[in-house]
Amino acid sequence: MASDLIVQYAFATPSGVGNSVLVAAQPGQRIVLLQVCVITGGSNNVKFQTNGTTDISATYPLAQNGGFVLPYSQLGWFATEIGESLTFNQSAGVSTAVQIVWCPRSV
Repeated sequence: MASDLIVQYAFATPSGVGNSVLVAAQPGQRIVLLQVCVITGGSNNVKFQTNGTTDISATYPLAQNGGFVLPYSQLGWFATEIGESLTFNQSAGVSTAVQIVWCPRSV
């Protein structure tokens, strides 16, 4: 399976409340999150969503300057629906660093 991976990298530093698109929709593909790092500048609840409407991760409550790392997983931590964008949602208007490793998958 490792030879099938087309690994991509993305990052964002959203600072507003609500959704930020991390990866645009991939026609006919799911966006699979293989690795994640999030650090927030203030108290914040963060989560990942498919198309900005459906949660695909837990909501992670973070303290000021807190964060987390989901280490590399070839199977992925979570995935969008086919043909939908990957969005990051936060509850507070604070600067948050989001760094991801992802791949498109048709299944």
